[in-house]
Amino acid sequence: MDMGCVFLTIILLLTNQVQLFETAACGYPGSPAHSTIRFNTEVIAPGTTAKYTCDQGFELLGQPRRTCGNNGTWTPTGIPFCVLNVAAGKAPMQSSVGGSGGPEKAVDGSTSPLFNVRTCTMTKAEKERAPWWYVNLLETYTIQLVRVDFGMTCCSNGREATIVVRVGNNRPDLGVNPICNRFTGSIEEGRPLYLPCVTSVPGAFVSVHLEKPRGQPLSICEIFVYSDTALPIERCPSLRDQPLGGTSTYGGKCYIFYDNQPKTFEQAREFCDVRGGTLVDETSPALQGFLSWELYRRHRSRSASQYWMGAIRDPRNPNNWKWVNGRDVTVSFWNQPGTNQNCSAFDGSKGWLWTDVDCNLILNFICQHRPQTCGHPERPPNSTLSVKNFKVGSVVEYMCDPGHLLVGPNTRTCLGSSFYSQFPPSCR
Repeated sequence: MDMGCVFLTIILLLTNQVQLFETAACGYPGSPAHSTIRFNTEVIAPGTTAKYTCDQGFELLGQPRRTCGNNGTWTPTGIPFCVLNVAAGKAPMQSSVGGSGGPEKAVDGSTSPLFNVRTCTMTKAEKERAPWWYVNLLETYTIQLVRVDFGMTCCSNGREATIVVRVGNNRPDLGVNPICNRFTGSIEEGRPLYLPCVTSVPGAFVSVHLEKPRGQPLSICEIFVYSDTALPIERCPSLRDQPLGGTSTYGGKCYIFYDNQPKTFEQAREFCDVRGGTLVDETSPALQGFLSWELYRRHRSRSASQYWMGAIRDPRNPNNWKWVNGRDVTVSFWNQPGTNQNCSAFDGSKGWLWTDVDCNLILNFICQHRPQTCGHPERPPNSTLSVKNFKVGSVVEYMCDPGHLLVGPNTRTCLGSSFYSQFPPSCR
């Protein structure tokens, strides 16, 4: 063969190898918890677009589309999150109140592009060196991002404001919780400020501090605290006769507050049982705090209301109380002194502490349910999943593509809390 032909053949082979390398196929791009991906081609190849969609109840945080490049990587880099705002309707506080700008207006689900006294908070300007606002989420979440819609521009004469967002489990007013993000710049009325946490931070308290300049009021029209470790109400039972807005979640369980069809104790107990739930049959200081807050915010103008709970006097020992599931009540929140009645209720006239009442009274009630599904689990890049469904008790099996090593557990189980066991693996 002519040497020129040999060289030409070699050059063509090398060129083809380069082209094959430059058009290497991408692996699975990776997806966050609570999401699905749709591809615009049946086979992933350069030019394939991946579109992310979150499960019902979650919002997408990040880029919704990524494209497979000729070099075998996805752009833009980084996997988005599917998150839930866990601040709405929770328990807020602030350093002072200016006029009618109470702290609850920052978590009432209503924001405004301009300062509005009906939906924006306000602290006093005088004698406040560093005003603050915080929300008690009532349980610990892992926080990814905080969005603040400020109610007033800060600051005059071209001065910059310093805003610090903290997340943690210590008293927020002490300013010792870990810093999620610190921002220095101009604050514009009605313009959202997005503050992603440097790393995901766990905590039950999220606080906003106006550290500089001194003597300026802090005004917030709405705050959004985003987490991917929350149970959405969309995974709770959806029953035809439940009140609109009557469902809340806590600790991986669903609580439906029935305030429009009062019943006797036995009627309420049967009502919950038939629908796959129970009257509240457990407690703890944290759960009592959650239920007390929910009842308070739902009955601000009707504090004399009462709700059945699932504790009854032990017929064998009148000094003992049992839950409807048969377990002894070992932790209690009774309002003293009590009476000699055999059923129990949350009592709004006593700060939603417990009281013993006649079982034949006609009262509101709360049904407690467990979610039935965990939704879609995290799926790391370059992996495949084997799973029949995402219901409680199902097992997800992870496998890595050829050339990648699985690091972490190869199986995870959907738990009764609506979350998966262990942590997601990676394929390296």
